Amino acid sequence: MFDCPNFLMIGSAGRNVGKTEFACRVIAKWSAFMPVVAVKISIENDAPVPYCLSEEAVTDSGKDTARMRQAGAAKVFWLKVRAEHLPEGLAALQSVLPVGAAVVCESTSARQWIQPGVFLVLRKAGDDAMKASCHQLIGLADRVIKFHGNGWDFQPEQCHFAQGRWFIPFAASAAILAGGQSRRMGQDKSLLPIAGQPMIAHIAEALQPLFPELMVSSNSPQQHAFLGLPLVADREAGQGPLRGILSCLEVAKNDLLLVTACDIPQLPLAFMGDMLHLAQDCDLVIPVSAEGRHEPLFAVYRKTLIPAARQILAAGGRRIVELFVGHRSACPELPQGLFNLNTPDEYQRFAEKST
Repeated sequence: MFDCPNFLMIGSAGRNVGKTEFACRVIAKWSAFMPVVAVKISIENDAPVPYCLSEEAVTDSGKDTARMRQAGAAKVFWLKVRAEHLPEGLAALQSVLPVGAAVVCESTSARQWIQPGVFLVLRKAGDDAMKASCHQLIGLADRVIKFHGNGWDFQPEQCHFAQGRWFIPFAASAAILAGGQSRRMGQDKSLLPIAGQPMIAHIAEALQPLFPELMVSSNSPQQHAFLGLPLVADREAGQGPLRGILSCLEVAKNDLLLVTACDIPQLPLAFMGDMLHLAQDCDLVIPVSAEGRHEPLFAVYRKTLIPAARQILAAGGRRIVELFVGHRSACPELPQGLFNLNTPDEYQRFAEKST
């Protein structure tokens, strides 16, 4: 299996579902920001050779690969391969791709050998017919997109490339917790400049493409109104982050809520996806550090926790870990390199490294 998080793989259940047009729109968006490489993989079992790899040189031939070039792809490769020689053909393809490049790949069959960042399958709305190659692999799709004749129920521009991999929006809400008092920092951490903007804006910019709903837990609306995001105030002040999490859970439109503190300047997006995947079978996912410390302010919570959170607060409790009692939970290990900025020295060191 080839591990290719930088691949956006677009497959189809049948013909005439706009697969190349979908790919071209993704290419057109992202080629404005970075070089995008396009790939078309065709299974040709009657080919005279095991595989043939070519690079598209023109933009006006009308072929799918030429359309990808015209859409803005820096390079376009076409791999024609016998099914039994897919691993060899893919190895040859990998050898010519720029390292870490954002790749948009048209293929269904290659999914059996490639683990992409995202695998999409396009199919006609109301059509249950499915080609054999897709029938075996559709269960691996991150999303099945319906084609209605002149468009899809998911827009190509929603595909997002960040931190070297492709994403599509998660089926969850997200909240940035900005209700703390920043005692150790001596000033509001959320407004400290990171990459030329307030840290909370930097975090929001990373989250917005990945969540259909993003809110801010804040008891200082005048400080955070500039974000243009929904601001959720605590129903009762002074009850700590558990109250902020509960307040956001109560108004969230989705069953799952990812929360993050406002002092984590480098969010591990892939790990967020891992936590949300674990949360499909859990009520809460709270990661732990290598030292065994829970990180409840970078975690995932389900709406099923609302009654328990209310009971804890009503009894005078404040500890988020009390939610573990009686609920399904998971505690994955935090990735190395995740850190909070709690003190002026920590912020200064990070700011110096970032310049």
